[in-house]
Amino acid sequence: MTFIAISSGLFAVGTWLGQFDFSMSSGQKLILPLAAAAVASYAVGALTWFAAGFLRYPGVEVSPDGLSTNGFRLKQTVTWDDVADIVPLADGKNPEIDVVLKDRARAGVDIFYRGPFAPAYLQAQRSVRITADLFASGALPLLDFLDYYASSPDDRAELADGRALRRLASMGQPAADR
Repeated sequence: MTFIAISSGLFAVGTWLGQFDFSMSSGQKLILPLAAAAVASYAVGALTWFAAGFLRYPGVEVSPDGLSTNGFRLKQTVTWDDVADIVPLADGKNPEIDVVLKDRARAGVDIFYRGPFAPAYLQAQRSVRITADLFASGALPLLDFLDYYASSPDDRAELADGRALRRLASMGQPAADR
């Protein structure tokens, strides 16, 4: 994102100052620097929001006690005892994993984005969804990994000592060094 901001900004300023020596039509000379400036502004804004903590990169953390999902705008925490099922979903072209909670179970919610598109607190307690295509492991290995530990309480100790990384690798994803 930093490189996008720098390169787009330099292109826009360089074009406006006449520092580039390649031919462009009059339309390109008008539109391309404006588009590059808009991209640079967006990148700077996104970097500022991430740096200020208003947005965060998504992640899934698992432990013998439960799982925690970090999205761009909120963090949800669920104990394994509250998980009824883990099912795949498809929202448009994006594969998602739905962590179905047992009746009357609620996820712990920490909303750290308080903007116009902030998630509803009560809805976030009842529904835990993971956008699976954001993770390097891919949707299917992540689904199999979470489903295995949701349905195998005796093996959850693996989540504390590193054996879970070997299990994830056996599901088709190389294990990450920590």
